[in-house]
Amino acid sequence: MTRSVTREQIQDINNTLSTHATPGSLEGKSSTHTGQIVFFKAAISSIQANTIKKLPGVAAVTPDLMLEEKQPPPLSAPPSLTPRQTSPKDGSGSTLKNVRNPANVRLQTVAPTELKVISQPPGSVRAADLPGFAYASEAGRGVTIYVIDTGANAQNPEWKGMTGSKRFMYLPEAEETMTDGHKSGHGSCVSSKATGSLFGTAKDADIVMLKVPKELPWTSATLAALVDISDDVERKGIKGKAEWFNKLSDHPALFSYNTDLIVVGAVDNDGSRADYSQGTVEELTTSAPGDVMCASSTSLGWLKKSGTSFAVPAVVGVIAVWLSQDEYAAELQVPGKVAAKVKAKVKKYSYPRVEGGPPVIWNGIDPRELVCKSPKRPGGAGSGCRMTPDPPASARPPQPPKPQWSKKPQGFRRVFEQDGVIGRGYVERWNSSDFDIKDNIEQWCLDRCRGKCASVFLYRALQFSSWEYNESYICNTYHSKWSKKFVGSASKSADAGIAFK
Repeated sequence: MTRSVTREQIQDINNTLSTHATPGSLEGKSSTHTGQIVFFKAAISSIQANTIKKLPGVAAVTPDLMLEEKQPPPLSAPPSLTPRQTSPKDGSGSTLKNVRNPANVRLQTVAPTELKVISQPPGSVRAADLPGFAYASEAGRGVTIYVIDTGANAQNPEWKGMTGSKRFMYLPEAEETMTDGHKSGHGSCVSSKATGSLFGTAKDADIVMLKVPKELPWTSATLAALVDISDDVERKGIKGKAEWFNKLSDHPALFSYNTDLIVVGAVDNDGSRADYSQGTVEELTTSAPGDVMCASSTSLGWLKKSGTSFAVPAVVGVIAVWLSQDEYAAELQVPGKVAAKVKAKVKKYSYPRVEGGPPVIWNGIDPRELVCKSPKRPGGAGSGCRMTPDPPASARPPQPPKPQWSKKPQGFRRVFEQDGVIGRGYVERWNSSDFDIKDNIEQWCLDRCRGKCASVFLYRALQFSSWEYNESYICNTYHSKWSKKFVGSASKSADAGIAFK
């Protein structure tokens, strides 16, 4: 419906749809705040749709589409993206070089690279080489982020550890449980990228998960969710709203041409456009990394995901932090213009990380000069810097399963097995990663035992780096029969130790 629709026009539209729609298919979604129907859902033909969209009070008629679980890259080459006119032609972000850190900031030293990109200032080193993810200490406090998705894993430490308030809302037909209702775990990931303690960009913001049924067509579900959010905002007295969408092939993302919606694209960590990202430079407001680490929907750990929709919450979080900062209140909290002011700031604080790449969001914080243990003079940049704690080991993703070794492989016999030890006193040492060996590890090691070789010791080395496990296997060979003196306690993670002779 249009904003100016009258009750009489709504009744006329309802009467027309009742006449032409498939019996039993007509539904209307009302706002509890206004008491009026906001949109109708009905099974009608395209010819009938063309007739109805001409009726007074009708803003638009659109197909009710199902959510696509996977969106493969388009067959044609993606449109070329060039820096916005408001960005420097050399991609250096020179228009932002005078931005200074606020008095109080936080530094998350253990942070995935995609999070460091968000606080990567113009002219700095690679994001991976920055000391961490830096952000204003307000961290979104007092700002509410609404997520329209299929739920979230409320048992994951990312959700449980959120410092702001958190709650669920439900559309009709959605399962009213604080779980992620979809096998993809989409909602769990998105929520952790917004307000999660490890992966979020607005760590102290409030979050509301509006759970939709996974089998509901996405267009009507989104519209119904927006109506419920609008009603919730009015009930709670929340001020200042900015909304986002990421799919460019359908509305409402295309409305960004003439509205203040913020449309986000995806980039790699170096700032290059991701091959699955959609949209042209005119359609996109900004971009953020789309390959992310985030909360798992099925465990207490985390996992890696890719997609434009995982770039979106990082930008939403940046906006939430700005809205929570008193220094930006006069700039952003303008009645009736909050979304427009926020969108303008997002554009201003986005710059290409690589030449010819799309503008990528920057939160305005420079982590390079932060020395949290030795604060600068009172009132200076970084004087209130606080370190965020490292993630607990219990929050890590589960280790890759241990391999199963043979008892009597051809020509050998298993004589020893123990976790937590590494080989010593060997004649030769072989590392599977040096040879890019991924499969048949046991046979690969036994094949190293030649000539005077009488025994081997094989074990797995696990290194946790960049928020994932790097797995390699070490094979030691010996010229004498096996002895326990050939092993010692491991100084790093080692398991699945096995000896053959």
